[in-house]
Amino acid sequence: MTTERNMLADNREMAQRFIYECWNIGKMETLWDMVAADCCLHDTAFPDAVTGPGSLARHICSCRNGFPDMEFTIEDTIAERNEVVLHWSATGTHTGDYFGMKPTGKCAAITGSSIFRFEDGRIAEMWADWNAMYLLMQLGLMPQPPQQQSQVSQMQPLSEPLQIPVPAAIPRPILLGRGQSI
Repeated sequence: MTTERNMLADNREMAQRFIYECWNIGKMETLWDMVAADCCLHDTAFPDAVTGPGSLARHICSCRNGFPDMEFTIEDTIAERNEVVLHWSATGTHTGDYFGMKPTGKCAAITGSSIFRFEDGRIAEMWADWNAMYLLMQLGLMPQPPQQQSQVSQMQPLSEPLQIPVPAAIPRPILLGRGQSI
């Protein structure tokens, strides 16, 4: 039990350190100590998987080039078995080239989740899930959907609690045998 607790604590600390040292500070030399040689990053915003510490370092540097003041805040951490889940928020100002998008000078804030899988004390695989479209909308590089703009401006606060009727009994489904019909 103690060994498993130590492993969970070590994995949690390494995932948090990875975000702080690599993403926030840009200290890429520590990446090679934390990441396995064949580590793969799966990111919904970047469909081509990034594999290995060198590719991962280039990816992080490209993101930091676009947002040099980028700062991640870890909102929650969950560690179970050989995985760590981080829920995070990030802010930054788009003052540099970001994957071919010229600087807008606009600030942006996003939230997301990252899952880290560990093997032999190193990060073996990562998944990142965040809303890239929302980032682009904040930067003015993608328009907001018209229905979203009008719906938000027309929203009114509730004057009384919402009442949702709940049936006394949930009707049971009618099960039919093969070849039977209602």
